[in-house]
Amino acid sequence: MTQAPSTTATPADNPGELAEGPPVHAYTVTGDAATVRLPKGAVMAVIPANAEADAALSRDRSGRFKRSGWIVAHGTAKGFKPDSRAASIAVSREAFEPDARARALLRGLEYARADLRDAGGAYDIDQVRALLHDVSRQAVDKRVKEGSLLAVPGPSNRRRFPTVQFRDDGAVIDGLKEVQEALGYSSPWSVLNFLVNPDDNLNDERPIDVLRRGELNRVLDSARRIGVQGA
Repeated sequence: MTQAPSTTATPADNPGELAEGPPVHAYTVTGDAATVRLPKGAVMAVIPANAEADAALSRDRSGRFKRSGWIVAHGTAKGFKPDSRAASIAVSREAFEPDARARALLRGLEYARADLRDAGGAYDIDQVRALLHDVSRQAVDKRVKEGSLLAVPGPSNRRRFPTVQFRDDGAVIDGLKEVQEALGYSSPWSVLNFLVNPDDNLNDERPIDVLRRGELNRVLDSARRIGVQGA
């Protein structure tokens, strides 16, 4: 187990990087660090509590201190007073790398942005109210909740309404409620992704374009197939 002692500890000659594997904890050492017997696999490290101490260690010419590959967040450790000399936790660079799930979330966000951009962007709520002949905000909310109007999170988490769901006369395309029910998606981004990308079940046409022609049943058939696959 890797140790990260207080600033009174003596470092090993070459602490190196933290070993890969399960997460390890950091420990501070009280008393005389020279008398501490380390278990196999542990090293001692001096962790500066602030930038000044870090600079002083870097200037040391005694040969006792060698900079490791660890990243150190300056500041006091949890549980100590602000004026304590306790060291912060040293964390390997690899610990900051997003895992596969986190990277997938980022890719999903990139795809969602691309879908919205390629589909013509989005209106804000005031623009939608104007298109729908000055309906109230409550009326817009009702349509979003029932599924006949698609809204996605926008800047500052304010809802935006993809323009692709509106006809040239400003009316919302019929069938969105039924399509969302058939898909069964909880994410509006997933619904948008279905609507604006070519669909093998629709001869590589976009579902939203098929809906514009009034061919709701064809789109529902595809939506049900995809909904079952994603269940």
